[in-house]
Amino acid sequence: MTSCGKAENPILCARGCGFFGTPSNHNLCSRCYKAFLKEEEEEAKYTTILSEKVSSFTIDDSVTTEKVGSTMKIKQRCTICKTKVGLTGFSCKCGGMFCRVHRYPEEHACTFDFKSTGRVTLAKENPLCKADKLAFRI
Repeated sequence: MTSCGKAENPILCARGCGFFGTPSNHNLCSRCYKAFLKEEEEEAKYTTILSEKVSSFTIDDSVTTEKVGSTMKIKQRCTICKTKVGLTGFSCKCGGMFCRVHRYPEEHACTFDFKSTGRVTLAKENPLCKADKLAFRI
């Protein structure tokens, strides 16, 4: 009976669909074997996606824990009188944190130059516009 390439003892499909399977296809019929290959491809795709997500989560978690840990350790105090300001602290452009009494630049001897910063901002926002003296040139 082996003249046509058929097995002497046919094996039923491992998934139980009723067709005969072959040992080269993991004892699956051709239809179930194609479905098996598709499932393996999908699993491989999902594992690569999950591994990428897991690696991105581990990187993001480490960054956020460092940020949370660093903000938890810093106690907000006024630079001048050293009182706790908590959530009501006022930050200045000179880089300090101040209480309600020392929040104004005159009160804490601010070193930031507001005038030159304002001039630079105005110069950028309002460029110089000059009209051409000779409207009709050749």
